[in-house]
Amino acid sequence: MSRSRSTLAVFVLPLTGLLAVGCKDPQTADPETEICSDVEDECDTETGGETGGEEDPGELAPNECRHNRRADGPVGTQYQCMGDLYSSLDFSFDGASCAEVVGAAWCEQYDGFGPTFQPYAAAEVIACCGEFDYQHAEYYKEFCVYDMYQQLCITLSERLQAGVLDGSFGVLAEEIAAIQVWIAEHYAECFTSLKNNNSATLPEVVSHWELGDFGELHDLVLRIEAPTKIDGLSLPQDESEWLSCTDAQGNNDQIFEDGHTPTGGVVAGVELAASLGAELVGPSILGGKVTASAIFDAGCTPRGCAAAEFSYDNYGPQFTIEELDLFEDDPVVITNGSASLVADRVQLRLWGQAQGYEVTDDPYPVHLGYEVPAGAALFMISGLNTDGGSNRFMAANSTDIWISERRGTWTLGSFDIAFEDGSGELWTVTIEDSQWEG
Repeated sequence: MSRSRSTLAVFVLPLTGLLAVGCKDPQTADPETEICSDVEDECDTETGGETGGEEDPGELAPNECRHNRRADGPVGTQYQCMGDLYSSLDFSFDGASCAEVVGAAWCEQYDGFGPTFQPYAAAEVIACCGEFDYQHAEYYKEFCVYDMYQQLCITLSERLQAGVLDGSFGVLAEEIAAIQVWIAEHYAECFTSLKNNNSATLPEVVSHWELGDFGELHDLVLRIEAPTKIDGLSLPQDESEWLSCTDAQGNNDQIFEDGHTPTGGVVAGVELAASLGAELVGPSILGGKVTASAIFDAGCTPRGCAAAEFSYDNYGPQFTIEELDLFEDDPVVITNGSASLVADRVQLRLWGQAQGYEVTDDPYPVHLGYEVPAGAALFMISGLNTDGGSNRFMAANSTDIWISERRGTWTLGSFDIAFEDGSGELWTVTIEDSQWEG
């Protein structure tokens, strides 16, 4: 399949006039997140709490917030929303529920959001509003709810995509893939349904989106359930760290991540010891092969720290990469030699867990290291367009990942992440060797 909006593989950023490719995977699609929602009467119009009407360019007033994208307009402050989201996806298949078919751990999800769960600069739920005034606190929370809806709709599509790629759906994979594409193309309907069907009063939120029947899957419904709530808003203590905004789209490169517990008895948390490089090689587009280079920095950025977590057993072959997060602070130039685009805030995060195993030197049980086989590590890679748009995609490792440890230093060998786009073209990202220390 193809989409009207071209997508640049690993960084998933539109390259107008250069990349005439389809979506990143022939079975799945990215949700369109720049469609106008119905929070305002129409896109690019002012939203006011008590005043309404059109304002001169400047700052949002204390009783004003903005959700939809606008190229220019009053500037507000990005608030980090705090709360808890309980959501679920259900359907009926041959008389069985989603939980009975693929397991409750997949069909039901809890997401806490706010400073306790993620950094301010990588907030999963935000509100773009004027200078804080306590008398308008409930109004600000309404915009937190709107962004929670939006982030849930985006995450639902990405989670379905992840389930298709990692085999969670078994014989239903093809049918779920078709549903994922449909959801990605009906983002606005998801948002509007959740907004219109909310039956609770702040701070609680209870809502649903009825998707209907798809082939042998009947009565699909996305639910926001009690005790979902919005607790409030937060800003860093240091005012110099506050982010300005003109809408609530600046966090669309973030999604609600699946929580999990380590599978091994021994858990090693480590940080990237030195920056590492990544190289993108894509197909030839309009006469030139698409390439890009990125440097993921060691240490911490406002969006998080370059870190990983491994779990294993002292006795037994089990090994798991629990976390692996990389961030690029500098812009990434993606080019075919004659045209280019710039990607900002590029990040790579492991989605879920990557199961591997211990490798020994047979016939003697000498420990050599660990290996995660090709296809076992699913990554979310995201970034921002220079015009403020956001994109994300899921992709798996196409080569084995070799991991070894010596005197507290962990080494990950170079590995590839590769996939075909909707036009059948191959894209490959090579992550170079890296060292990690506790």
